[in-house]
Amino acid sequence: MERILIVDDDITFALMLRTWLTKRGFDVESVGSVAAALAKGSYSLVLSDMRLPDEDGIALLQWMSGEGIAAPVIVMTSYAEIQNAVRSMKLGARDYVAKPVNPDELLKKIREALEA
Repeated sequence: MERILIVDDDITFALMLRTWLTKRGFDVESVGSVAAALAKGSYSLVLSDMRLPDEDGIALLQWMSGEGIAAPVIVMTSYAEIQNAVRSMKLGARDYVAKPVNPDELLKKIREALEA
C-alpha cells in the first residue's frame, strides 16, 4: 500500500483529504508543520502546503533534497505564485497545485507521480 504524508496546517482540509485518499486505498498520515514532517518516517509521496506555521514547502523540499529523499512531492497552495512554482519544481517538486484542489485532478497527479 502506498504511503502518503500530508503536510498542511489547515486541519479540516488535511482531514478531508486524508479521509478521501484513505477511501481510495492509500495509507495516509497528516502533520501540521515542516518540523513534524521531518520527524516522520519514509513515505511514497508527500503532499505539502506551501505556507506552513514554522517554515514553507521550499524548506521541506530543500531538506528532502539534502537528505537524498526521493519521494515525489506535490506542493499545494492557496497563493499560486509563479516564482514559488518555479522554485519548487527546480528543487524537485513533482507538481504544483492551486487550492482549492480538484480531487479527481489531484488523484490523477498522485497516481502519475507514484508511477514515475
